[in-house]
Amino acid sequence: MKLQHIIIIFVIIIVPISLVLSVYINMHIKTIENQTKYNNILINATYDGIKAFQLNTANNMYSTISNSKIRDIEASINVFFNSLGTNMGVSGYSKEDLQPYVPAILFTLYDGYYIYSNFYDTEYGEYRYGLKPFNYYSCRYKTGNNTDFVVNYTLDNTITIIGTVKGHYVIKTGHLIADSDRSVIADEILRENLIILSDDVNVEPTTENFQYIVYNSQKIYKDNNPDAFSGDINDTGEKGKKRYFYYSSEYKKNYVTTISDIEYLNNHLRNINGQLYLCSDSATKYYSESLDPLTTDFNGDPISFTNWVDKYLGNITPNDAVDVDGNAITDFATNIGNEKIFDISDENNPIKTDSVFNEHRMNVIRKSIETNLLSAIATFTSHTVIGYEFSMPQLGEEEWDKIQNNVCMLTFFEGVPIGAKVYNNYCIVSNNTNQETVGNDSIFIVDSNGEYHKPGCLKLIENLKSNSVNIEGAYPSSEFERKTVSITGEDSNAHSQILGADSGKYAYYYPEAYTPCYDCIVTASKTYSTDNIIADNVIDENGNKVQVTNLGGTNLRQLYLTALARSRYNLYVTNGYFGY
Repeated sequence: MKLQHIIIIFVIIIVPISLVLSVYINMHIKTIENQTKYNNILINATYDGIKAFQLNTANNMYSTISNSKIRDIEASINVFFNSLGTNMGVSGYSKEDLQPYVPAILFTLYDGYYIYSNFYDTEYGEYRYGLKPFNYYSCRYKTGNNTDFVVNYTLDNTITIIGTVKGHYVIKTGHLIADSDRSVIADEILRENLIILSDDVNVEPTTENFQYIVYNSQKIYKDNNPDAFSGDINDTGEKGKKRYFYYSSEYKKNYVTTISDIEYLNNHLRNINGQLYLCSDSATKYYSESLDPLTTDFNGDPISFTNWVDKYLGNITPNDAVDVDGNAITDFATNIGNEKIFDISDENNPIKTDSVFNEHRMNVIRKSIETNLLSAIATFTSHTVIGYEFSMPQLGEEEWDKIQNNVCMLTFFEGVPIGAKVYNNYCIVSNNTNQETVGNDSIFIVDSNGEYHKPGCLKLIENLKSNSVNIEGAYPSSEFERKTVSITGEDSNAHSQILGADSGKYAYYYPEAYTPCYDCIVTASKTYSTDNIIADNVIDENGNKVQVTNLGGTNLRQLYLTALARSRYNLYVTNGYFGY
């Protein structure tokens, strides 16, 4: 055969193969590009959604109320879809087009979670997209013939017990705390910055610092006008009605006028060196409700909540957990054997992350979420309009750890054709800088140098040792976020000129106006864990124990636990049965 013939045959065979391979490779390159693009879009949309929740709760004084909380979540979900639709709009997808590809959105909160999905709405008689009913982090336990109860868990050490225990029907809510954590808890002086708008636009609305306490689940501030506090400290007359105020939704002072409320607030005034201070007792109450004998046992004798749980539930183990049909639950994520869940001690300290209680709490949360997510996605699949079989992906242990301990948003995006394959992915974004919960790592400590630190900051500890700084307070991380004042109405332009607000609509302030520590906040290095602080077990780089209970006269452990207790106590506003 001549060489020319061989060349012709080669071209006839190879050229079509090359063209097919070229198309195939280009398709896969395009698929990878689309997958990367969609990953970024999904991450950004989920981040936008959880960020919206943070901003809404930070600027909504009623964000802990159930109906308001639902509105905040629905707004966050709308932000997610708007972000997803906007960023994918160039590909021809609108928000309505994308909803059939989102089988579920999980929103975890302090004491339970919502799932957004397609479900049957009995009111409308059809399947609709929306929030399904609220689910608690709950588990049922049954032992013998006279003990059958449910425990509703939270993201921390507070539980609610409902059911029959030793033949007695009980409903109790409380905080589980080891005795050694109480130490010496005292009342605190809390301060916060506010921008107060006046009805008179000629009055300059500057940022002002006020003392406050939390009363009836809302912050109440002490007015800085000294005339209101001259004379009788227990005054409840006209002068007393100008002493305390709420921060209204119009960013103005809404004075407390109810005599019983004024009496309560007057009882929290302390005369220190000739000056009156409004002092918070939230941390004291947090420990008191757990460790003081405020309830009774089944014999009618006084007993504390923690001791009551220890006495009657101390032998409960994960083997006693049952489902709704009374069958034993054997498929928890981790096996802790016959360890006693509610036998509270320094070794099983519910505040510590490695305690038996905490390990089981996380197992319960995971089991509940997995079960309901699988059900929601299965229901979604059976009524999908795109004919795709949706499934729940396998989440990693680090991802479950994030879900079990934080407020977070978990989004699924599946079944989208992107060339050579179908796009399936999910995204988890957590955020505890909100009014929903206070985690162990959500407390910042402020010093006299104008900085705020994590409790285990090495720089802070060294400065306390050398007495080069003083502690000015400790607050949850949400208090260090910028807040927005919305200026509306005819006076918006006048106010905005004074405040320098954006476009005459908004002004901004920081409740706690401190600078983040570079060593522990900015670079997130050189810190000891909060578990080390709680256990008083901080070991420096040389192997020496650091006395966190006495750093130049400062008890850092007590300071941290007090702030944690106060912040958590002030969050508890619903679904509680304290003292019963």
